[in-house]
Amino acid sequence: MLTLYYVGATVLQSWRIQKACSKIAEHLAQPSSISFYALQPGHDDGFDPLFASSELCGNRNAAKVTEILWLHANQRGCCLRPLQSLHITPWISFPPAPSLLPFAYSSETLTPVASPDESPPQQRVSLSDQGEHRMQLLLEAQVEPMQRPSSQDTTCVRLEDYGKLIAWKIDSHLAVLLETDVEHFTQLLITTFLRNNLCINDQLPLMRIESVRREGEPQPFELLANHLKRQSRVTVELDKEGWKKHLEDLRAASVLAHQATEFESHKNRTEGKSKSDILGQASEPLPKAVAVVEPTNKAALSPARIPVTVPKTEAKIEVKTSPAKSEAKVSPVYKTESKSTPTKGTPKKLDSQPSELEKLAAAQAAQQQNTPQEATPIKVVAAPKAAIPEIPDKTDSPKKPEKIAAEAPKPSKTFEVAKPLNSPVTATPPRPVLKRNKDSLQESKPLNVLVYSDSASARDSTLATLEQLLERNVYTIYPLMPQQAAQKYWTEQTALLVVCGSVAPGIGQVLVDYFLQGGKVLSLCSDILHFILPNYRTAEVREHELVQFSYDKWQRVKMMHHIFCYQPSPVKKHFSTDSEESTKSHSRKPSMELKDLAGHNHNLDVQVLGTEETWNTPSLLLAKSLQSGGKAVFSQVHLETNPSEFETDEIKYSILKQNESTRLEIFADLLRKYLDVQVQGGDGPPQPGVVYQQAYFLGRHESKFELLEKLRLRCSGPDNVIATPKLTIKFCGKDDKPPVANNNVLPILIHSCPEDFSTVDYFDQLKTEHIGRLVIYAPVVSSSMHVINNLELINGLAVLPLQQTAGVGRSNNQWLSPLGCAMFSLQLHLAMDSPLGSRLPLLQHIIGAAIVNSLRSHPQYGILDISIKWPNDIYANGNQKIGGLVINTTLQGSQAIVNIGSGINLNNSKPTVCINDLIREHNQHSPNNKLPLLKYELFIAMIFNEIERLLGEVQNGDFDSFYDLYYSLWLHSGQTVKICLPNQQEREAEIVGIDDFGFLKVKLPSGAIETVQPDGNSFDMLKGLIVPKYH
Repeated sequence: MLTLYYVGATVLQSWRIQKACSKIAEHLAQPSSISFYALQPGHDDGFDPLFASSELCGNRNAAKVTEILWLHANQRGCCLRPLQSLHITPWISFPPAPSLLPFAYSSETLTPVASPDESPPQQRVSLSDQGEHRMQLLLEAQVEPMQRPSSQDTTCVRLEDYGKLIAWKIDSHLAVLLETDVEHFTQLLITTFLRNNLCINDQLPLMRIESVRREGEPQPFELLANHLKRQSRVTVELDKEGWKKHLEDLRAASVLAHQATEFESHKNRTEGKSKSDILGQASEPLPKAVAVVEPTNKAALSPARIPVTVPKTEAKIEVKTSPAKSEAKVSPVYKTESKSTPTKGTPKKLDSQPSELEKLAAAQAAQQQNTPQEATPIKVVAAPKAAIPEIPDKTDSPKKPEKIAAEAPKPSKTFEVAKPLNSPVTATPPRPVLKRNKDSLQESKPLNVLVYSDSASARDSTLATLEQLLERNVYTIYPLMPQQAAQKYWTEQTALLVVCGSVAPGIGQVLVDYFLQGGKVLSLCSDILHFILPNYRTAEVREHELVQFSYDKWQRVKMMHHIFCYQPSPVKKHFSTDSEESTKSHSRKPSMELKDLAGHNHNLDVQVLGTEETWNTPSLLLAKSLQSGGKAVFSQVHLETNPSEFETDEIKYSILKQNESTRLEIFADLLRKYLDVQVQGGDGPPQPGVVYQQAYFLGRHESKFELLEKLRLRCSGPDNVIATPKLTIKFCGKDDKPPVANNNVLPILIHSCPEDFSTVDYFDQLKTEHIGRLVIYAPVVSSSMHVINNLELINGLAVLPLQQTAGVGRSNNQWLSPLGCAMFSLQLHLAMDSPLGSRLPLLQHIIGAAIVNSLRSHPQYGILDISIKWPNDIYANGNQKIGGLVINTTLQGSQAIVNIGSGINLNNSKPTVCINDLIREHNQHSPNNKLPLLKYELFIAMIFNEIERLLGEVQNGDFDSFYDLYYSLWLHSGQTVKICLPNQQEREAEIVGIDDFGFLKVKLPSGAIETVQPDGNSFDMLKGLIVPKYH
């Protein structure tokens, strides 16, 4: 029997592998990427494209999972579109084989068995001819080996056996680019993921294999080697200390490669590269379409918003190419030579040298002058203001605007048959169109603080420091990826942009334009300085050097300096001869001009805030735009670096630890004084930390013990705890001692009632049969979604948190959860063969409509102007976000387990506005018709009542009533957006509704109806709408 079982299992596994390989070969024939990756044990990403594609890929945020290829334990395999691109200019080429850098790999030829004289050496791997059959693979591995590297190891997969090693880089993990063909790629997948052998050279744990499109050329190792110290690794075998030194050598080489890339980019700028040359070196492709919600002057659009016709044939960017060829096509040519004397052709003043942004703006202006532009403004039609009691007669002319009523009446309970295409009623009173400007940003949505970095470790350090310093519940802090930066959707809602490390020219122009339009920028050891202040050039290698600098009241502070200081010189160990002249210029406060992408001039005032005392060069600079008020602070000191990063160096660690409080004080002072960012504390006492508390299990005793019996199988250990990936839960009876609550542990009391939640008010208002009848009330919890995720509970169970410390919104966006916000998580069990089960994506729109209609249909609160912004945001007054929701679905047999999370600003005036603020404002204007403030318990019960009512209608097949209600509550009727067609052409289109799965439907000028989808940006889903190529 065991033999038969083994044979059957072997046959089944062989069939799965054969089927997966067949699908892989099919998809590789199309412009798509194949990605196999491993998650941490216990995690489930649901094939999220942000996990499926590597963060090193430039177009990662545009990735869509089109097919699932492999699912085994924590391993995933899928197909992604479009083909993911990888820019490798800051990478390092592999030394000639055999070598030990970055790992041990063998010669390109096999050792002959017979005498070498008898036959030529055999190639280790024979790839197909150069051309269409060749492909590029990105492999990522952890940097700590499973066991010590040994020359006797025979279990690991050796990458050199499957292709040609091209380039590598190291940061938080090791990344390798391998050139191979389809046959060897398939063999590599079978050997690793399909046979669960995730171990490569030097026993490194393999994390990912992804097919990519290669862009650029790596830095030649032979050239970098001249500037590196002697490598510590000389043998394959290494102990723990030897491996640590080896990693330090690898990271030093990677830093030098970034430095060489930065210098090369700087050289291109100073030698007058043409616009096409510069854009060709950008690591990220600029988007070809955006969606605009408000009128836009086409002539003022940046290059990022103008479609550019690019030949399909891709030209490789050669690092060593002389600029002379491109210079011959550009007039005028600006050159600077560090050792030459001024001649007649040399500009008299260095300050007159145009910046990179000016060159791009000039080229753009010239292109626009030669290209006829349409001057027709984008049509914007107002959305309906509120639901009305009766649907207007079809004979009414939709062109006649109706007067807006002083008070919005309740929506009618009777509905008209839905129009074809599920389109909204057109003859309804207008509702305010979504409009935002810099002056009203604080009132629209919580402002973002974004961190752009070419290094994962620098990005993580910066995010951690900002989390520590910024005022709580005011800003949402996100990393900004290259593809997101190029799309520009982030600019409207950003309070501060922090930039670390190298910036490609194509991205640099976007970041600088944000600054010139009034944005605030903090540059931490970044070459964005070259774009804004081209006369402040950088050079001189200072590898991990401690410097002493002074700023304001903080004098002679020791901190880590950037690998560059402000001097003009390429990769050297000493200053160049003209460094003294450059140093003298920094003592002034020069004023200079810069042009934005629209061609407008900006006068900049530059001020030195701090200097380092070794060479008396600026360490902190402030640049201000006198026209827009934009501010940029440049730091050549690593203010983001935590001392723990230098624990291996006792001297540096000790000094940095002593100056840690000073580092945070200086960082906070720059944010507050020059960048207008709110920081914690200020001059007052520090804010108290969050105190976690026990939760409470509320509801009928029979229902509570029915759920506890169901969860008995999930309990483990003597304490009967329920362990989930992010939270450990323990239901505690009268005789149980509750564990101490913290971020990862939640004790739930079964027989107690909370003092700060009125169960009487809640259950008296609740009219449902299932939803909200069982409640877990948690005064403080990391996230209410952590309580229900990864658990099959009971249909309708709700988790009500009073305060969250790690709330998560759509696309893993940060969700601010201050006290006063009405939050809930809900688990629904839906049969897949039910009417809604066949349209599950529509559920988020049903929940959003229920939240809004719980107020709009109320006899008292219906007067409040609350609406839906597609797809899942709640807005007040048409332009202020007060809530949102997120939905995660898991299929389990014939039913779907749907976890819903939502938060609505009820009694918290920050970060935008809240419902009770709207009530107070109404009471001030209508003292004779005052409304009572809305209580938390009543509001949550009202929402649950409306959710169950709407779900009942839809599950009975009445989708028409839902669509009519939804369109009476949303903001987008008649709104005009820009979309991108499959042929990459932009078109204006009018929103006409949503389809059966909740995607927007738009009408083109031709009258055709198309369904559009977001392009993956997480800042505004109404921007970047695309008509999918495959539907």
